Amino acid sequence: MKRDSCRLSYDSAEPADAVRDDLRDRLARWQAAELADDATVVVSELLSNALRHGRPPVRVACALRRRSPDRAALRIEVADAGPSFDTTLVRARWRHPSFTLEESGRGLFLVDALASRWGDEPTRNGHTVWAVLGAADGPPP
Repeated sequence: MKRDSCRLSYDSAEPADAVRDDLRDRLARWQAAELADDATVVVSELLSNALRHGRPPVRVACALRRRSPDRAALRIEVADAGPSFDTTLVRARWRHPSFTLEESGRGLFLVDALASRWGDEPTRNGHTVWAVLGAADGPPP
């Protein structure tokens, strides 16, 4: 099983377009361009949440694992120094009858729809929100 990975650094003074473009280019080089459209939406949503609700520094990382020549899984991580959150409560809010897709609050809903799995992990210096796209079986990349 081949594992390719890269670290994308993001400085909040840079445009998020640079992160999306770099990720799209990296996926093309890894011959996983089929993940690019969903990956750019997911990284955009996670990054905007980190900038809006988190604290600097914000870091983006991604890793690609090939389960076979035609099955790849991409893990996207966005870390910041803010507090972690309970993903179970977020998902429960979506199931509540009062939930509507208003102008804000749709980001993680989109991530949930596009990713095979996602979550939030507290770290010593904040937390990391992660999402896996592509092959859903086996351990996370």
